[in-house]
Amino acid sequence: MGEIVRLVISGFISALSLTNVIAMTGGTLLGIVIGALPGLSATTGMALLLPLTFGMSIDAGLLMLAGVFCGAVYGGSISAILVGIPGTAASIPTAFDGFPMARAGKAREAMLYSLYASGIGGLASALVLITLTPVIAIWALRFGPPEMFALTLWGISMVSSVVGKDAIKGLIMAVVGLVVSTVGADPVNGYIRLTFGNYYFIGGIDFVPLILGALALPRVLEMIEDLRTRNVFYAESTSRKWYLAPGEILRYWGTIVKSSIIGIIIGIAPAAGPSMAAYMSYNEAKRSSAHPERFGSGEPDGLVASETGNNAATGGDLVLTLALGIPGSAAAAVLLGALIMKGIQPGPHLMHKNPQIVYTFFAGFFLVNILFFLLGHLVVQVGHYIVRTPLQVLAPTILVICVVGAYSSANSMMNVAVMVITGVIAYCLGKAGFPMAPFLLALILGPIMEASYWTSLLIAYGDVLVFFKRPLSVAFMVLAVVTLLAPCYGTIRQRLGRIGKPA
Repeated sequence: MGEIVRLVISGFISALSLTNVIAMTGGTLLGIVIGALPGLSATTGMALLLPLTFGMSIDAGLLMLAGVFCGAVYGGSISAILVGIPGTAASIPTAFDGFPMARAGKAREAMLYSLYASGIGGLASALVLITLTPVIAIWALRFGPPEMFALTLWGISMVSSVVGKDAIKGLIMAVVGLVVSTVGADPVNGYIRLTFGNYYFIGGIDFVPLILGALALPRVLEMIEDLRTRNVFYAESTSRKWYLAPGEILRYWGTIVKSSIIGIIIGIAPAAGPSMAAYMSYNEAKRSSAHPERFGSGEPDGLVASETGNNAATGGDLVLTLALGIPGSAAAAVLLGALIMKGIQPGPHLMHKNPQIVYTFFAGFFLVNILFFLLGHLVVQVGHYIVRTPLQVLAPTILVICVVGAYSSANSMMNVAVMVITGVIAYCLGKAGFPMAPFLLALILGPIMEASYWTSLLIAYGDVLVFFKRPLSVAFMVLAVVTLLAPCYGTIRQRLGRIGKPA
């Protein structure tokens, strides 16, 4: 125990060197900008900076990449709140309540709630990364394809919380999302499906243009519509808040604790990541809320849940990477590449052979979450002025950003076409009362669920009962059933209560 304490203290001293602090600050600022720009992601930013780490020390290089990772996950909430366009997939649930708050003249409050929740979630994940990595790595080995399938099944069952007012329309959109997620080559056998002879879709439909089309273009069309009628899109804000009082954020302490736990667990699961953590945290907050009907119309509780969950997943995402040499996500794979380039072999022996590097990274990861919390206060004050931009300027600017984001994700005009078609369809469906949230949830989880299902059958030689022979898999399936039926139970209970009342 004394040796671990010594390593932790030594790690903080090393991380606080001038070179490392500059690397962390630069990486965090760049990460926030990258996360806020639709079409880019933490993985993109880390990959762009990877060549720069050649000429840096291993500590500075890793900490700069950690800054980009954490900064981008938080940065995605900025555009999600201000213009309703999630900068990253992990910020999609943030837009559900963050954007309505901005439209109601509470942009600063929404951004501050997002910042504080992100900081708390990130620090919780950093503490877990520092203290429990060896133990968690052993536990995470139990996560095989059957457990991953059951976990995604639990995630997809949460469609019951985001279907909107009309459950039938919401379920239809979820099914559409699952169908769209199957476009392209089969993940196991390579069979081509639903491409209609277009080779652009063999690898599936890119997620970025679908997000931009489903969420961004309808916003632009709504702005144009408001411009013709009342010339007002955002309500006037008189708030000049620079920070949240302790009581304002502690009001949601229950949501913060639950979302942190959910985020950490989901982050540790291979291939799950911040996106699933955000959705599951949002669902739990809505399920346990005394006023679930407020969610989706500007409820801070939903915003806090989403941002705490997705940031709490960042530390867990790196547990397998550092302890076992198994990247838990694409961003973790980039970090793994940086280690290998420096001649350091990740895996079970990393913490024994190179403890100073590992604990310096642990300390830096903790400090990065403090850094983006401090820098975020300045971003809040600057970002607030976006809502004061005239619609004649804001609408075309968003449109240009969307086109650039869709094109840059794969350098293909086909992505731009997909975005435009998706946007027009999403706008029409929105007018008809069809929610986009179930579609996006199914789109995120569909490929993971399908790949896990077929891989499970392959390793079990076609035995479908493999999902019911593993305790962890069974536990997740039970949770999926309970989650799916929970809204039905509430409805039945209300109806029985009405029947029991005297006329």
